[in-house]
Amino acid sequence: MSGGVSNVVVEDLHVWDSAAAVRLKTDVGRGGYITNVTVTNVTMERVKIPIRFSRGSNDHPDEGWDPKAFPRVKGVRISNVVGFDVGKAPVLEGIEGAVYEDVCIRNFILSVTGRESKWHCEFVAGEAYDVSPSPCLQLSSNGSSSWCRHSS
Repeated sequence: MSGGVSNVVVEDLHVWDSAAAVRLKTDVGRGGYITNVTVTNVTMERVKIPIRFSRGSNDHPDEGWDPKAFPRVKGVRISNVVGFDVGKAPVLEGIEGAVYEDVCIRNFILSVTGRESKWHCEFVAGEAYDVSPSPCLQLSSNGSSSWCRHSS
């Protein structure tokens, strides 16, 4: 089993001419955890993918990896983001059997210049407020809770 990271804070980030501005990467067989990650006050320019949660890392240290070891991803908060000349909308791909939980996207405005302005989300759950272009249904802001709307 891999270890993990928690209580990570990234603030006042300026990313330009990059493949991805914010990326989380893990996969089945890695185990471990990614919890309580906060990314805030981000400016992006000429970025291909503004946010990417990806699976398929395929970089197991040896042949003895456990195909039943699912990583735990919970409590990812991304807020106060402005993106100019962004190639596509965010791509959030969690893992079947290990949904990424409590994803919060707030105050997030992108100018998408590519053809793919629709968010792509699989196996993620959370909320989104004040987001453009409109987020995927998995990040619905149905008003049933305020944990995302008022989180910092």
